[in-house]
Amino acid sequence: MKIERVEVFPVRLPLKGVLTLPRGASRTLDEGKRVALVKVTDEDGNVGWGESGPSRRWSAETLESCVSSLRQYLAPAVVGHDIFDIAGLHERMNRELAVGLDPGQPIAKCAIDVAVHDLIGRRLGIPVQSWLGAKRADSVQLARLVSAASPEEAARMTEEACEEGFRGFKVKVGHHKALDADIVRAVVGAARGGYVWADANQGYTLDEALAMSRVFESLGLTLFEQPVAMSDVYGMRKLLAATPLKIALDEAAIGLPFVVELIRREAVEGLAIKVSKVGGLHYARQMCDLALNAGLTLIGSGLMDAPIGFAASVHLFAAYGMALPVDLNGPQFIAEDYLAQPFPVRSQVAYVPQRPGLGIDIDEDKVRRFALPLNF
Repeated sequence: MKIERVEVFPVRLPLKGVLTLPRGASRTLDEGKRVALVKVTDEDGNVGWGESGPSRRWSAETLESCVSSLRQYLAPAVVGHDIFDIAGLHERMNRELAVGLDPGQPIAKCAIDVAVHDLIGRRLGIPVQSWLGAKRADSVQLARLVSAASPEEAARMTEEACEEGFRGFKVKVGHHKALDADIVRAVVGAARGGYVWADANQGYTLDEALAMSRVFESLGLTLFEQPVAMSDVYGMRKLLAATPLKIALDEAAIGLPFVVELIRREAVEGLAIKVSKVGGLHYARQMCDLALNAGLTLIGSGLMDAPIGFAASVHLFAAYGMALPVDLNGPQFIAEDYLAQPFPVRSQVAYVPQRPGLGIDIDEDKVRRFALPLNF
């Protein structure tokens, strides 16, 4: 069964808050959450949905680059391809947009990958998780992302999150360096025994990361995410040797070749898996298998994902039984979306939908309402 048509729909979803990274705010409220939705239709009229949700201050891709890549290169490359040959699907996309250390514009490619997974599940009448071939769990615990400018704000956000049922807290550090220790201390104090870890998004030098690791140890943290630049393999190794904290990589977990090299150099203990960052579910499951076989800790993460990316991640993270709370924070920031019915989340636990495909329905009237014209 072959792909007959690929359609691309840029949309802007309204936000109720913005996320701050060491490089600055990931986007503005006016900018909103800008996503390229992809609708893949097969010869029998069956449909699957995917999306590209870039974060321009985190990745090298933008909405404009994703839309132009999808419309001009990736969609024409995959029309006529067998939907069940996902490896061949990626080979076609990789011939059009070359692979480097990462899969080559992975966020753009992710949209087609996820749409085809959704389409396969719908055709077969099974959830995507079943197609992935693993059912270690049927849900994942969500973490609350704490990005605060002061310890007082961090404590307030954490207390509110506890009332909402959160039991995991990921604290952004590296952009208010003089306050980082006090901010993390405030979160730990307000978390009611919940799991807390720090994420620097490459924001520290090696010396700064070494100093902060000692502070985090004293506060009872066990995990430190991407403390130094993704290219600083020497720094990663020095940190691993200097601290009992689990040093997990996020930006550095960009693709299988680089992760394999980091494992060879003994420079990694944990991987933050982002479905979009690695080019979709096809590569994400390979990275999960690699991590498990290498004895690494798996951490679930996202890019403030809209519902399609959120759903794909829940299917994958539950399939691999990720025990730590996962940083899928789209619902924390996105005010409205394009779903016909809300995704099943209860007490900050996201459940794998048991309906075919991703198990979500797209309201195309909402897609048209949120449409963002990009004429290229």
